[in-house]
Amino acid sequence: MLFTRAYEGLLGWRYLLRQARSYHVLLVGLGLLILGATLAGGGVFWQHNQPEGFDLFGVMSPTTQALLALGGGLAVIGACVTFFGLLNVFLTVFASFSTFMITIGVAEVILVLGVMNGFQGDLRAKIIDTYAHVMIEPAQHGAHLSDYRALASAARQVEGVVGASPILEAEIMLSAPSNLSAVILSGVDLASLAETNHLARHLEEAARCPPPLDGEAKGPCKRWRGELRFLQDPYTLDEALIARAGLDPRRVSRPTAPPPPPLGDPMMPFPAPAQAAPGPPPSFFAGVELRRNLGLWPGETLNVISPQGDLGPNGPIPKSRPFRVAGFFESGMLLFDSKLIYATLPDVQRFLGLEDVAGAIQIRVEDLEEARLVRDRLRVALAGRDLKITDWQARNRSLFSALKLEKIAMFLVLSINILLAAFSITSTLVMTIIERKREVAILMAMGSSHAAILRIFMSQGAFTGALGSLLGAIIGLSGGLALSRFGLPLNTEVYYISAIPIDVRVIDVLSIILVALLVSLLSTVYPALYASRLRPVEGLNKQ
Repeated sequence: MLFTRAYEGLLGWRYLLRQARSYHVLLVGLGLLILGATLAGGGVFWQHNQPEGFDLFGVMSPTTQALLALGGGLAVIGACVTFFGLLNVFLTVFASFSTFMITIGVAEVILVLGVMNGFQGDLRAKIIDTYAHVMIEPAQHGAHLSDYRALASAARQVEGVVGASPILEAEIMLSAPSNLSAVILSGVDLASLAETNHLARHLEEAARCPPPLDGEAKGPCKRWRGELRFLQDPYTLDEALIARAGLDPRRVSRPTAPPPPPLGDPMMPFPAPAQAAPGPPPSFFAGVELRRNLGLWPGETLNVISPQGDLGPNGPIPKSRPFRVAGFFESGMLLFDSKLIYATLPDVQRFLGLEDVAGAIQIRVEDLEEARLVRDRLRVALAGRDLKITDWQARNRSLFSALKLEKIAMFLVLSINILLAAFSITSTLVMTIIERKREVAILMAMGSSHAAILRIFMSQGAFTGALGSLLGAIIGLSGGLALSRFGLPLNTEVYYISAIPIDVRVIDVLSIILVALLVSLLSTVYPALYASRLRPVEGLNKQ
């Protein structure tokens, strides 16, 4: 019985093969591929000889654009024709077309889902790098944690917790000479910030980068990695720091704290900076997008305005205090880099007129996927207190739910390509049955059962689906590996990332292959039933 079924499978496979090899389509595809690569290379070479040089996202001459567009298009078409021609060397035209469609469909779905997983993972990493995995907040909105040190110490004792750090946030207005912007002022504890936040890794500019020298235009000094401790003493420059910034020690004058600005008229609707305490003003780190929007530069003093001010003769007066720009950070997420600034926790407490309190405690866990389990443990350990404890999934539920729904919808939409390939399998089998009707009749006259004929033609669809799925998985995984290894560059001014992130998951690949095999097998049911119901006399009829 096993030998009989193997013979039927072999017979079905032989129906897919060409009787004579043909290399015409393969040669045409190779020619188009070589021509397209040559034109694209010529465009790059032409642009290299121009004064502005070659920049993928820069200004290019019309000749370069035409050569790159034409060459790239021909290269893609040539690659597809080459692959189809390679299949057509061994398989019939219809079998090659069915296998080609399944291969392209499977590879396309694998790459698209890999890119979507990459974007989702990149977004998740940026969110949890800025805000910790679990957050402990007061249950009452607007309240503060006066015993935040004890809470943080108790949280560190819970299994799975690797760090805890207090923060204090407030919505404020940042007043620059050229513009205004509503931002969130986040006070952080420098001693424990590294336990939960990656701000130090995101710092882009020197925290104590001195103002420009006399006679020089305003602008950022030489970039280097700053340290959070510079927030505490922004006006002290030592020789090692000057050398690290790449400046000439003989030309650098140690900046002194600016004189306190005069008090503004209380009748003015816009608040003027209040009398500052002696010494330098407090400092903050701003995001790079906020820097571009407001035209900030290191060492500049700005007014930070809070709507929760004092009560004046004509009503509430917004509170305004001078703050100094210590440096800049880049988290990679537009929302954070344009709407978030960091200062020390004591500076924010003094600015808001609060005592030694915190607004929340950020918790970082050992395993990100076990954040909910750690959240439940914290609720048990801190039971009896009026607290609200949430994990990163709960705080961003709507965002990640939308991303998950988008991924499912994209999978269903792209599966249409596999369905189109299934229709091509059906047409291939119908054409094969018409072409091999006489041979089918002979097999049935020799004693082959209807089930045997059914298995012969179902094996054809199974072979086509298996071959196309295998080749599609190889191409998709190879493309994903190449993108993750070398990257596809993007214009950071448009997409805010330097390259396409990709994360190909095994479960996605197996699901796609399973769907392709199932659809390929189902598409053979009708043609196989049609062939099994043929009568020998119909196949042997000369008509």
